[in-house]
Amino acid sequence: MTTVLVQALSYTMLAVVTALIGGIVAVYRAPGPQMESNIQHFAAGVVTAAVAAELLPDLHEETPEVVVVGFAVGVAAMLGVHELSKRIEKRGVGGQYAGAAGLLITVGIDMVIDGILIGVAFVAEPDTGVIIAIALAIEVLFLGVAGVVALPTEMGTARKLAVPAAFGLLLTTGVTVGVLALGGLSGAAIAVVLAFGAAALLYLVTEELLVKAQKVPETPVSTTLFFVGFLSIFLLDML
Repeated sequence: MTTVLVQALSYTMLAVVTALIGGIVAVYRAPGPQMESNIQHFAAGVVTAAVAAELLPDLHEETPEVVVVGFAVGVAAMLGVHELSKRIEKRGVGGQYAGAAGLLITVGIDMVIDGILIGVAFVAEPDTGVIIAIALAIEVLFLGVAGVVALPTEMGTARKLAVPAAFGLLLTTGVTVGVLALGGLSGAAIAVVLAFGAAALLYLVTEELLVKAQKVPETPVSTTLFFVGFLSIFLLDML
């Protein structure tokens, strides 16, 4: 199990680095709305491909009941996180950081869930874990940007960059939990976790990435980037 953990954490470091890169970019030259939309489209394509090429095929041999339970719990969990975010924003939790508190807490929870998924994926099938880790690294790049942009402009650079660093820490914590705490699972139990992860990632694509991307007018470039992201991961899986 130690070997699996080291391998999972090694690939997860790619996401940790991209989170910091996203934060640095946001501090010194925040992307405009159209560039953000392009990144979101690309990330959505990448995550969709990871689910389609890696997670769903692994579930195909399981009983429908197992898959339904995993998906149902995953959707319920993500809806719960979304509702939590809305309540935090409504109540103004966080004082001077109230505008960012909901987003940061939501992303933090998402990082832990994504990390657990990476860890379990490496336990179930290392090749699947690699693809999931790469796909989520691109997602985390956007989240690193979004987390820093949401912070007050007067906040110092070091404190701003602490946010994507915290995202990386939560992600690696999730990976460790996924490998060590859930590594002993097998069969239907692993399938439930993978179905949960598939639902969570599809929720991320449909209710987060693409919804936010639609805040600016759709362009041929942004639409094309969705398919470029999808095809890049699909081809990587084939190779």
